[in-house]
Amino acid sequence: MFGSSRSRRGDIPSGQLFRAIGGGTWEYTGEAPTVAPEPHARLVRPGDPRTIKIISYDALTDTSLFERVS
Repeated sequence: MFGSSRSRRGDIPSGQLFRAIGGGTWEYTGEAPTVAPEPHARLVRPGDPRTIKIISYDALTDTSLFERVS
């Protein structure tokens, strides 16, 4: 599973918007530095870059949790 996340994160361009299922919209700003062994993404609220969410790439690419906004 770790390897599959690693390949998917390169497919996400900076600025890509995601909508949380049942929640708000978030903007991908790049990889988040964490001590966790699996890679994480840094998301911010559009229009409010001080509101930050750190989430694993597996969760971000799980379509039952998030969907890309075109």
